[in-house]
Amino acid sequence: MTTTRRQLLNASAECGTGEVLTPTSINVIDPNVRCGFPDLVAEAHTGETVRFYEDRIQNKVFMVNFFSIDDDATHKQIEKIARIVELLGDKVGSVVHVTSLSVDPVKDTVERLAEHAEAHGVRDGWLLLRAKGEDVAVLAQRMYHFNRGASAGMGRLVFYGNGMGTSRIWGTFPAAVRPEDAAHRVSWVMPQKKPAALRRAGPARPGQSAYPWNHRAYA
Repeated sequence: MTTTRRQLLNASAECGTGEVLTPTSINVIDPNVRCGFPDLVAEAHTGETVRFYEDRIQNKVFMVNFFSIDDDATHKQIEKIARIVELLGDKVGSVVHVTSLSVDPVKDTVERLAEHAEAHGVRDGWLLLRAKGEDVAVLAQRMYHFNRGASAGMGRLVFYGNGMGTSRIWGTFPAAVRPEDAAHRVSWVMPQKKPAALRRAGPARPGQSAYPWNHRAYA
C-alpha cells in the first residue's frame, strides 16, 4: 500500500522517546533515531559548530528554511525571514530558534555567511548554517518526504513547529507570506498559559470580529 503524504506528516508529529514509527523514506532515514533527522553537524555564520536536530529542533520552538546566497540575490529569502524575526522580537533566541541552512556549502563559506548575516541584521537566536551537500540533501528528504537533493528553491517554504515533549506540532508557510501572518502562525505553537476561563464558541457577538486571528481583516 502506498504511504500518503498525510500519513507521513502524522508520523513525523509523533516521535517521542520509545515510540516506533514506520520508515518514511527509501533512503537512510531512521525515524526511530533523532525523530528521523540525520546526524547533521553544521557550521554557523558565527563560527560555532552545531548539531541540527539536537541544537535547533529538539525541545524548541523553531523556524527552518533552505537558501543559498546567490539565489538570495533574486528571491531575498533572508530579507523576508528578517521581517518575521523583527516582529517576533525578543522571543527569538529565548523562545523561537531560527535556522537558515545553505544548500550551496561550496560557495557559502562561513565568512560569506557571516557577511550575509551582518548585511541583514541577523540577531542572536538566528543562525545561518552550512553543512556537507549530501547531508543537506538527506535533511531535505526528511523535511519534504521525497528522495531528491536539496535546492535553493526550497527556501521559499518555511518550516515551523514545536519540538517539545513527545507530541510534535509542525507547519509550513511560504516565505513570501505577509510577515504579520507568519509571525502569528509561529506564535500559535509557542508555549501558552492555560486560560483562566473557557472561551465562548460559536458566532461572534455584535461588534466583535469573527476572525481576530486574520491580519488581513485589518489591512
